[in-house]
Amino acid sequence: MKRLILYMLFLLSVITVKAQENFKKVHIEIHPESELIIAGSTNVNKFDCRFNNDFISKTMTLSYAQRDEQLIFNNFKLKFLTVGFDCGNKRMNSDFQDLLVADHFSEIVIRVDKMELVSAEYLKAFITVQIAGEENTYELPVQTRDDRFIGKFKINIRDFNLEPPKKALGLIEVDEMIEVEFNLKISR
Repeated sequence: MKRLILYMLFLLSVITVKAQENFKKVHIEIHPESELIIAGSTNVNKFDCRFNNDFISKTMTLSYAQRDEQLIFNNFKLKFLTVGFDCGNKRMNSDFQDLLVADHFSEIVIRVDKMELVSAEYLKAFITVQIAGEENTYELPVQTRDDRFIGKFKINIRDFNLEPPKKALGLIEVDEMIEVEFNLKISR
């Protein structure tokens, strides 16, 4: 019984320390020249779906805590409306919306959980991506330069319970691996 009480006191103290962690707030602005591109391929050709920045909130407030070489974020989410992606023509836009089940899930959400300083020019980002109601976590290198955060990472659409679409009676099939590229210009 004493052991149980000690264990509970320890857990309570850890929870209290975490709750009292000093989160700082900062206001940031995402500049219009920022880019987010989802690139993929089929067995016939390649495609790029570029996000129109008019569909993202330009300013936001972030809460973060710094521990050694890490920034820990409290609910830092970037939300991208699926209708904000342009794949080059109406048919491809419609196919992209169908793939993402946009009629039920209107947003792609990228939550930045933490960042580790690797060098003066690189960070390691720990993110959670939510697509079609499913979440997956990723670690990726991010280059920092002139208030820009530049990087890319690959995801498998099957990890989000999505099926690669087939067109033209199955003759054209989308590859299940897609690449997410970003070049975000951010200022305080």
